[in-house]
Amino acid sequence: FAESTSDDIAYCSKSEECREQRWLELKQSVFGDNEIKSGDGVIELDTPKRAPDGAFVPLNFKTVELKNDHVSKVHLVIDMNPSPYSGSFTFSNKMKQIDLSTRIRLDAYSHVRVIAETKKGDYFMAANFVKASGGCAAPPLGDMDGMIANAGKMKVKLKSADEGTVNAKIMISHPQFNGLQTNPVTTEMIQAFYIEKINIKYNDEVLLALESDISISQDPTFRFNFPIQKDGDLKIVANDTDGKEYTFSKSYAFKNNQLIEVASN
Repeated sequence: FAESTSDDIAYCSKSEECREQRWLELKQSVFGDNEIKSGDGVIELDTPKRAPDGAFVPLNFKTVELKNDHVSKVHLVIDMNPSPYSGSFTFSNKMKQIDLSTRIRLDAYSHVRVIAETKKGDYFMAANFVKASGGCAAPPLGDMDGMIANAGKMKVKLKSADEGTVNAKIMISHPQFNGLQTNPVTTEMIQAFYIEKINIKYNDEVLLALESDISISQDPTFRFNFPIQKDGDLKIVANDTDGKEYTFSKSYAFKNNQLIEVASN
């Protein structure tokens, strides 16, 4: 889908008719002729109606367990962002109910959409209109040299929740330069440098695979749940636009319904 100009965004942010036409064009570009049904009873989206900082807008989506089917992928679309198709989250088929939180950038007032794709090939959408702006051009927070030097460092917390379920919080230090920001010191444009792929595995089974674009906030953070019933090894691999690969691995024991860290590399 073609990137938007600032004039397009300014106009469409204020015109309901333009916003609707933009979504129809986006839908055709990304999903073709596939029918996208209402997400009621399948996927739920939680965002603020108005976000104080367009560079860090919280987002959470949840799915329900489906009969004879399951959600295999969730697409993220932000209509008014310069690159509207913002990424896809692919999940293990053992995750019957998905609950994921992260933070996104908003360039202008926009519909934010999550489209659940099921194993059988059906699509279900939840959408919210969020009032926030300037997030894509907002300058990075912190010392630029330090951000680049620390890129790829990961913090991971796993905590046992309900029986057989673990809550995971994964934070990856990364400036997520999107190519639309200026250096606050030199006022020159900052070259794009962001994470494109994240692959999270437990015992070599993919729990979550993310393919993303410029709309994920600085220092990407993800909270999600996954089922667990045995000891295992957690491995995370992230790849960015500079061709760099960052890894994290840790081993855990699962005893008395509790996950216990036993080793790290």
